[in-house]
Amino acid sequence: MAKITKKQEQELFYVLNRENEKLKMIFSSIKLIDKKFSQAFNLVQSYYKDMNHFLNKKEYVKAFELQNYVWGILDSLAIMKAIKVSREMQKWFKAEFG
Repeated sequence: MAKITKKQEQELFYVLNRENEKLKMIFSSIKLIDKKFSQAFNLVQSYYKDMNHFLNKKEYVKAFELQNYVWGILDSLAIMKAIKVSREMQKWFKAEFG
């Protein structure tokens, strides 16, 4: 099994922390605007909660994996116009807002 370098470890923690700060802001203000996507919206909230659980348990690889799921689902919901995202946070999404 390959070992990660100190630089890779630092990068992992940097990305986890940076993206977690963004997600905290997003989840404090995000709104579901199309009820037919409520199951996906509930799923992304659950993944976000699980991500924080793994962060607290210091299981960083699992947290990183879930963080990526969360972003993917949020982008999908934004593309389908199922969620309302504040203008200041839209820059963090791959989706195009208009």
